[in-house]
Amino acid sequence: MTGPGTGGTQRAVVYAGPGRAEVGRVPLPGLEVRPGPGVLPRRCDHGVLVRTLATCVCGSDQHTLHHPGAAPGMILGHELTGVVTEVGRDVQRVRAGDVVSVPFNVACGRCPNCRAGLTGHCLETNPARPGATYGMGEGFGGWAGLQAEHALVPYADFNLYVLPDADQARERLLDVALLGDILPTGYHAAKGARVAPGSTVYVAGAGPVGLACAAACRLLGAAAVIVGDFNAERLEHARTVGFETVRLGGAPLPDLVAEILGVPYVDAGIDCVGASDQAVAGAAGGDGGPDGPRVPMAAALNDVVGVVRPGGALAIPGVYPAGAPGARPALGVWLGGVWSKAITVSAGATPARRYQDELASAVLRGGLAIGEVVNATRVPLDDAAAAYERFGAGACEKYVLVP
Repeated sequence: MTGPGTGGTQRAVVYAGPGRAEVGRVPLPGLEVRPGPGVLPRRCDHGVLVRTLATCVCGSDQHTLHHPGAAPGMILGHELTGVVTEVGRDVQRVRAGDVVSVPFNVACGRCPNCRAGLTGHCLETNPARPGATYGMGEGFGGWAGLQAEHALVPYADFNLYVLPDADQARERLLDVALLGDILPTGYHAAKGARVAPGSTVYVAGAGPVGLACAAACRLLGAAAVIVGDFNAERLEHARTVGFETVRLGGAPLPDLVAEILGVPYVDAGIDCVGASDQAVAGAAGGDGGPDGPRVPMAAALNDVVGVVRPGGALAIPGVYPAGAPGARPALGVWLGGVWSKAITVSAGATPARRYQDELASAVLRGGLAIGEVVNATRVPLDDAAAAYERFGAGACEKYVLVP
């Protein structure tokens, strides 16, 4: 985590207990890294300090609010666009004054995985396991979050995408703010599901990641993109930005797909929901009601498996818990459907930096209005707690916090 740096303080969004985020005062970062409790900080000469222009609220931040490893006072967030204010001694490519997008993966750029482009599974930035992310606690490397006025970005020459036109980046801030996470995540999922010109696609989830994924499918030439959800407001927005939609909870999903495509299957399926907590009967003597025990379930994923054609592909950008070492969460995944239909599966954390060059070009030169697609909404940093509450309640907006 970042150290106290100059000795001053700044505003930041911090974890305030289970399910709660609030804006508080935290130490300003400096060019140093504090690896963990009881370990002396070390210089971060390969890093830079960034002043925030925009930082977003993400579904993964909601997971963090309910994660047992979250520590009170830790800074949240992992999506940042900002201006470089200070450069470490060993940084050569990035300069003070550059407007940059920060990918959510913390990656060293030197290990075998980073050299192979697997920056979501860097071997050096997280002592707990491969892969590190800002603002998600010690299990993800302990790096301070990015929902703050200033942030430390390590391995800056490798990690940062420098926007080629700073003025244009500021003008398109609500689009550019999405280059650090949800647009690369949606694009990676679409590529993993082998979306190509003429493909038919079903996307589970009409939240920001689902909509970004649908936009990526369209960018790759999909002939039809169907978005499914229970949330009527989100589905209405998905229709207004040009996607087919299905309201879940009534007719079987294959029947709903057939009403649109004429056949009950698609070439590619993408689960942008992940595990959802469901009360279940029988576990620990519970009755399965609202107060019964809750376990993560894979209902959305199983729906996707059910509508992907034999020989098709599915991608899973939605988050599923790995569990504690030695533990295996009972998710109820329909592996028989995957096996019997010979479905190709891709999953895992997105290597966001891999895609930023081409996606920035699509946004800034190709006119991809991704902010409009996901209904990006500017919110003052001081109102972050209310934005978290609205997002957690299913609001049809992607909140972009600005200091």
